Amino acid sequence: MLGAGSIVPTTDRFCTAAYLEASEARILVDCGPGTLEKMRRMGISPHNVDAVFLTHYHLDHVSDLLPLIKLRAYTPTGEPQRSPKTLKVIGPPGLTELLNHLIHSNKFFEYLESIMNYRKYTALTTVEERREYEICGLKFSSVPVTHSYGVAYKFWDGRCSVVFSGDTAPDWRLIEFARGADILIHECSFPSDSLIGQHTGERELALIVAEARPRLVVVTHLYPAWNGAEHQIVRAIEEAYKCRVIVGRDLMEIRI
Repeated sequence: MLGAGSIVPTTDRFCTAAYLEASEARILVDCGPGTLEKMRRMGISPHNVDAVFLTHYHLDHVSDLLPLIKLRAYTPTGEPQRSPKTLKVIGPPGLTELLNHLIHSNKFFEYLESIMNYRKYTALTTVEERREYEICGLKFSSVPVTHSYGVAYKFWDGRCSVVFSGDTAPDWRLIEFARGADILIHECSFPSDSLIGQHTGERELALIVAEARPRLVVVTHLYPAWNGAEHQIVRAIEEAYKCRVIVGRDLMEIRI
């Protein structure tokens, strides 16, 4: 868990990113501010990442994407890379438009195309709802969720299944999609009594978990309102459904 927080930094959390190793795949799910620094601190090489999965295109989920694309043009020792490893970037509809705005329509970043030729080593995939894909032996699919044209992802390899909610308000499409997953990584941005925007609070999350019935819940995307009150999330979930619950922190490693 590279980042388990929001755009507002706290002692334990800042922004959103997760790194997953399964089968032969090494992937990032979201790539918010500080992702590359946290990878450095955990000894994870960004040169070995096979794909970046973006749940939606808000700044706190994508801002390290361009630095990641740029660094792939260099070797780990800083020399120009003659044949950069392909970086797959996967996201909901709007992915091509996002890169066009960030790079091609931006005279300050356009050098990524005109000089560094990023498209030579960057492959974009716009996901289709519930279509099954595969990367390095890891299967995945997606469904839309209720948050700024975002999606949730499911990954499975025959041994374990993991669902990432991304940012979302409670959504029956996601509940059905996640039902029976081994691990549900779900946002809980604010307490239910002060819920803001298209997000989830602890009472809503408890109902989602009771319906989806995962073996393990990892709670993420926590705003500072949760500082010192994380136990309330655990209690709400455990009262609704008995399963293992982990409240995420930056740089947390979970082995399954």
